[in-house]
Amino acid sequence: MLGGVDVVVERLWRGMENRFPGVASIGIQDWIDRGERTDEQGRRFLHLNLPAPPSAHGHLPFRYILTLLRRLISAQHDLRIHNITTVNVHFPTLNAYPLALLKFFGLWKGKLVLSFHGSDVSAIATDSPRWKIIAKQTNAITACSAALANRIEELKFFYQPVDVIHNGIDSENFTRNSAPTPPHIDTPYLLNVGNYVPIKAQDIFLTAFARIATEYPELNIVCVGGTDNGSWLKHLKELVNKLNIETRVTFLENKPQNQIASLMRNTNCLVHTAKYESFGLVLIEAGACQTPVIATRVGGIPEIIPSSDFGLLFNNGNIDELTAAISETLRSPDRAKKRGINLQQRVSNQFSAKSMLEGYLRIFRKITENPTVA
Repeated sequence: MLGGVDVVVERLWRGMENRFPGVASIGIQDWIDRGERTDEQGRRFLHLNLPAPPSAHGHLPFRYILTLLRRLISAQHDLRIHNITTVNVHFPTLNAYPLALLKFFGLWKGKLVLSFHGSDVSAIATDSPRWKIIAKQTNAITACSAALANRIEELKFFYQPVDVIHNGIDSENFTRNSAPTPPHIDTPYLLNVGNYVPIKAQDIFLTAFARIATEYPELNIVCVGGTDNGSWLKHLKELVNKLNIETRVTFLENKPQNQIASLMRNTNCLVHTAKYESFGLVLIEAGACQTPVIATRVGGIPEIIPSSDFGLLFNNGNIDELTAAISETLRSPDRAKKRGINLQQRVSNQFSAKSMLEGYLRIFRKITENPTVA
């Protein structure tokens, strides 16, 4: 549960649990355990064995077919005994194929909802027979931003319209449950939160900072994110040495959400440099903390920050614009603080966990109460 889709799913489940106790479970692919499990935080998981096909095209290996047949039987049994009437697949790929087959063969009469969050759209193969079965058996589709919904609609592949449901946050809970800032973090600092992968483009953040580092000798950088395979993080560490800012930069890895909130509350500004972002969950988390934001003008980010009243945007990869935005934020802290306050109000009004929950409930009710929905 480090971030991204996992956090969205947990927030959705908690909202469901508060509204309808005992009704919802978090589904998880598991090759060993089956059935329901509850963890130490009270989260309820339903372990299902639903193997995705090895590829979107070509013949299915005989070994996979045998495995799939066994797993479909067990999954059909588990869905029935736990009375699962709707499965909402977040970040769908070919992992939805076994569920679609269950529906196709009439072994499960439930509803299938696909919720797209970004790079999952790139995995859709419109000429794949497996994806065609998924599309035919899908009852509803959601996207976390209008920008992403447009990408899906342009495929002209699914039989259902795409509903936009922005990701949400419980601002009060996010800030209230923050843990202490990790030790050895010197203030003041600029913050970047994002997995250590090239698309997050932390390199242009570091390059922009290097341009103004001598002007602000007390200022530092804190980057925090999931490590992935470690290659991009290694590149970033080599870059800070080349830029001669290695003593000013701290790289934190795999920190829990409650520490992210603390880091946001104590930073001068969150600098988000992703080359593409279907939504930008980290931006609404920053808004919950009244943290000033600088972000790339891509994807769904302008839906969160529609004007300079809420944050500063720069064009993708433009280091000059990014450097200017950082300088403006540092030179005018009162204006930056006002933008953070405005963003907090916008997040509370437009991007709350309650609004997200209501969006999904609207979809669930539509597909279960309206028999004309395919």
